[in-house]
Amino acid sequence: MKGGGSMKVTAAGTGPAGPSPDCIEATGVRTHNLRGVDVRIPHRAVVAFTGVSGSGKSSLVIDTLHAEAQLRYVEGFDPYVRKFLTPRDRPRVDRVRGLTATLAVDQRNAGRNPNSTLGTLTGVEAYLGLVFARLAPLATGRTWTGPLHPAQFDPQARDGICWTCVGAREIAEADPDLIVPRPDLPLTESPWFGRNQSNEAAFLPSLAEHHGTDLARPWRDQPEGFRRAVLHGTGGEQIDLVVTGRNDRKHTELTYRTRRALDGAVAEIERFYAAAGDETKQVYVPFLRRRECPACGGTGLGEIARTVTLLDRTFRDVVRSRVREVRDWIDAVGAGLNEAQREVGHVLVPELRDRLDLLIRLGLAHLELSRTAPTLSGGELQRARLSAQISTALTGLTYVFDEPGAGLHPADKDHLFELLRELRDAGNTVLLVEHDPDLIARADWVVDLGPGGGRDGGRLIATGPPGEIARHPRSVTGRYLSSPHYRLRRAERAPDDAAGWLVLHDAAAHNVTAREIRIPLNRLTCLTGISGSGKSSVLNPILADSVAAALAGKPPVTVERISGLAGLRWVSVVDQTPIGRTPRSCPGTYTKAFDLIRQLFADTGQASGLGNASAFSFNSPGGRCETCQGLGRIKMDLEFLGDTYLTCQACDGRRYGPDVLAVTYRGLAVDEVLASTVAEAAEVFDGPEPLAALLGAMVDVGLGYLTLGESGTALSGGEAQRLKLARAALRGRRGRDPGLVVLDEPITGLHPDDAQRLMRTLDLLLERGHTVVIAEHDVHAAGCADWIIDMGPGAGAAGGRIINEGVPARVARGTGPTAPYLRRLRLGAADRPGGC
Repeated sequence: MKGGGSMKVTAAGTGPAGPSPDCIEATGVRTHNLRGVDVRIPHRAVVAFTGVSGSGKSSLVIDTLHAEAQLRYVEGFDPYVRKFLTPRDRPRVDRVRGLTATLAVDQRNAGRNPNSTLGTLTGVEAYLGLVFARLAPLATGRTWTGPLHPAQFDPQARDGICWTCVGAREIAEADPDLIVPRPDLPLTESPWFGRNQSNEAAFLPSLAEHHGTDLARPWRDQPEGFRRAVLHGTGGEQIDLVVTGRNDRKHTELTYRTRRALDGAVAEIERFYAAAGDETKQVYVPFLRRRECPACGGTGLGEIARTVTLLDRTFRDVVRSRVREVRDWIDAVGAGLNEAQREVGHVLVPELRDRLDLLIRLGLAHLELSRTAPTLSGGELQRARLSAQISTALTGLTYVFDEPGAGLHPADKDHLFELLRELRDAGNTVLLVEHDPDLIARADWVVDLGPGGGRDGGRLIATGPPGEIARHPRSVTGRYLSSPHYRLRRAERAPDDAAGWLVLHDAAAHNVTAREIRIPLNRLTCLTGISGSGKSSVLNPILADSVAAALAGKPPVTVERISGLAGLRWVSVVDQTPIGRTPRSCPGTYTKAFDLIRQLFADTGQASGLGNASAFSFNSPGGRCETCQGLGRIKMDLEFLGDTYLTCQACDGRRYGPDVLAVTYRGLAVDEVLASTVAEAAEVFDGPEPLAALLGAMVDVGLGYLTLGESGTALSGGEAQRLKLARAALRGRRGRDPGLVVLDEPITGLHPDDAQRLMRTLDLLLERGHTVVIAEHDVHAAGCADWIIDMGPGAGAAGGRIINEGVPARVARGTGPTAPYLRRLRLGAADRPGGC
């Protein structure tokens, strides 16, 4: 084993005898579902932590080892900061020895700040700013005056922002159609005016009187002058306004009279939105539409970055280019440096070139540097952060990566693992939380947990080199390591002309152009191809958006026409976007399961004095702990650690006040229900039927290990997607009309055993007459699809074409990057349905 020393596994759950300076040694780990795990992890090695979802991998690596390293760092702070730490904030472990400083790149804290881009996340944009600021002034034929500095090329800096959008890249504009969504109803029935959100709503009766109309009339029947004044104001004209109200306590009637001009709802909403804090802004979002800032082209950049040129391109031009294109441009810059520029450029140009090469090796060559963080997939976002960490060239650290191979085509995995080995060879320890057998097999050492998830997991099954894990009789992961050409099992559903075809004619979106895209109805179709080949473009704007528009009676934007729509009635897009923007969202609230649970608590005799079910909501005043406002944690800014949440000492992290916590249902208090896993809750709440169905659907998609109260911001993209799939599966189960369900990389974050369970959920949708289309890099999943559409052959401009389509065995015989990996599965009629 390279870099890890000679280690011999002795028995399940044990490691090498005696303490060793070459190991991280953790003893008695009881974090979350871990059951007193003792483990030794070699330093200077690539170590993969494996097991089914919920087996305890992240609990051991991220919530114990990384968390302990963070807290040891905090212990060096002043006593004022340390006093906020409580024993509950430490991981539950008896002892950790040999732990170095850690750097973690995990999916649960992915940092999807809309102001972050691929360029800022990776540090490439900062180097580009230096290149422009230092080299452009030395270029011949310069066309501007004044000195340049890097801040003028930074959309986060005052000197570098666009003042039209104030660096936000977008302009939010109030939309009259959203302000008054139902023109067939009176104005007071519209949300903006009917929910005490508008200050000017009180003046509507006077405004109606001024225009000689009745507020009770439907909006579309109102005079044009009145409608214009409501939306856009009175144009500076002052009118008489009267507001009458009652003071019930004093039994008096109050009248307020004034004469003034009105601004109108559009200006009012935009003003409130601009002045609101981050959380309050969400109140106004339903009335706004966003569009790219016309001044900066959606980059947030100021005038200097939009006008100063280097080799005939502005900074804005470069950041709006794909990584591969920027790499070619910097080569041209380096080749054309004059004598004055070479003194500076000989340092800056190679450094920028190396960073771009790193992004290309990580499979991100097809992305624009200006791509914002929320639009990146979970795997792309994590690899972007990985590149930033690798570029630091630090040694002696413990790197923690949570499924770095997520979203990578098999052709790109070799580059990823080369980088991980380079980190190891530089003297670092690399810890991977990983499900992918292809990557696990290349690790130096494996720590396998299980045997199941949730309360059925949390035990150390085996440690050792991958070959030993593959032979271990109790290791679920070992079965897949010993059979690398496994296939997920499904019943055969060959495309049938009798079932029909959905055909998209003359499709065009992003880099994709296709005369015809054929998808068999009531079958599982898989879109394959390398990153940037056009899979997501086919899946979303071409397929999902066009079908949804056509079903709504609107013309589709990305296709000329669609045939075969008679077999569909609805569309459900199951993506990996977060289920909520704040820590208050959780699986229980997102699926509405907690609404039903709160009602069960409210109906008990113990709750008779607490009012209705809202007393059991941690998001509403009443029964919640007001110190932490129901979060169970207090947000602290611990200097270099950023926002950190520490246990609320008022409620001891239980979220509620004592009166609510005294109420139990089947022996559980409400906070204990939130702390229960979905699988545990499914056993307790066997009724009512809607609740049992919700919990059962979450178990079916492999989320039985999640706790109902887990913060939505802590979920990975794959977990968020499977929550949405559970809701889609329920809709498909209840609805009689056939629908279309589309999923982007549903296998992301799943152990092969859990992927098998997910396939059963997709088959349930097919059995009920629905059509399922997925985009997937996992060839084991692609190999069990009914139909494959292989995109490529390359990425960006080199992709966007259908290079092969058909049943998996047929695509495997073709050309393209995916075909060789399908051939390894030995597909064919004789081995269907296959399996491990």
